[in-house]
Amino acid sequence: MSPYAEPLSHKEIEDRLAELPGWSLSEDGMSLQRTYRLPHIPAAVLVMHIAQIQDELNHHSDLTLGYQSVAVSVTTHAAGGRLTERDFGLARRIEGIAPAHGAA
Repeated sequence: MSPYAEPLSHKEIEDRLAELPGWSLSEDGMSLQRTYRLPHIPAAVLVMHIAQIQDELNHHSDLTLGYQSVAVSVTTHAAGGRLTERDFGLARRIEGIAPAHGAA
């Protein structure tokens, strides 16, 4: 497996997750998840901003735009749907921009 897709150990996942308040593991432990609450139009702009970051990092998440919410789910398909450092890097970048959009 390439370093791009090297899965993290359970301990590495726990350590990195502790640095991302508001983020959690999916029930199956295969993805990182977070739902942001914010007004509808700013939510749509946040989705566009996340898409721009994903293109920059060449690493993409599942985004769900709801009424006054944006749900994000991140995993590495190249690692068999397991979590890698790239997932946490994307989550940190999203977490860094969300407050500027009024997301909570």
